[in-house]
Amino acid sequence: MKKPNFFVVGTVKGGTTSLHQYLNQHPQIFMSPIKETNFFSRFDINENDFSRDYAHDVNIDLKRYLLSDMKDPIHIAHINNESDYLKLFKNATNQMAIGEISNSYLLYKNAPIEIFKFDPKAKIIMMLRNPIKRAYSQFVMNHRLGKTLKNNFLEEIIEDDNKKVKGWGANHQYLFVGNYYEQVKRYLEIFPKEQIKILFYDDYQKNPNEVINEVYTFLGVESNFLPDFTKKLNEAGVPKFKKLNYFINQFGIISWAKRNFPRKLREPFKKMMYSSKKEDIPTITREEKDWLNNYYKEDISKLEKLINKDLSNWLKE
Repeated sequence: MKKPNFFVVGTVKGGTTSLHQYLNQHPQIFMSPIKETNFFSRFDINENDFSRDYAHDVNIDLKRYLLSDMKDPIHIAHINNESDYLKLFKNATNQMAIGEISNSYLLYKNAPIEIFKFDPKAKIIMMLRNPIKRAYSQFVMNHRLGKTLKNNFLEEIIEDDNKKVKGWGANHQYLFVGNYYEQVKRYLEIFPKEQIKILFYDDYQKNPNEVINEVYTFLGVESNFLPDFTKKLNEAGVPKFKKLNYFINQFGIISWAKRNFPRKLREPFKKMMYSSKKEDIPTITREEKDWLNNYYKEDISKLEKLINKDLSNWLKE
């Protein structure tokens, strides 16, 4: 049975959804049909702590899906059994690179250990984004997805960070996700440096073709392949009916619809429910930037030394 030999380990709101699409288009690459399996972070995640809305998001009939042809992709699930995990790759044939993407792998200490035990020669890819912009982008996304009603960003992230129960699926972890130093360090301590590729979201956004070519080269596949960049995924947007949007998400209606309606029927619903007009999307304030600059400056400084890269622009943007 085919096994994955590379892993994109994060980060949240770092472009991994579109990266999954571009990797999946390459004829020499096979990607897991479930984008985020969270298999190697299973020892770090307590499913009993999942919030109601997140539990709805990952509530899939896994056995039924694994018995199907798996042609309809699923964004996220939680797979705890290796036999089930390997079934995701049953349709792989002669592809040179076989992989999956789970953003939780970058966050928790056991994930790199488990991946190394699974395949010490595995290649690791991570996409890092300015942690201040990343946190705010997650806040905007959570408004769109009906996961919060708060309008004040600082209140939201501080309240979230002060929750008694924390963890993947339990709280949003706005601040924790952006503390990259320890996350990156864990992989560098376990995997040889030549097996790790660190990408930066700003480069990816400015020149996706160049970055994708770098990834193809790193994976040892034909680097001149040109994927279709026209389809935009996970675009920022705001709900037109905030309370209604929150209600239908909290009761799992959106998650149910995603599982039961074909994709072509979802687009009219999105246009009715959300606005993606740039002028409608809120922007981060100077006060919020200053607060987050102060929070992240030490971690950014340590990361700069660790990977030998100037990241001072993260605190200036």
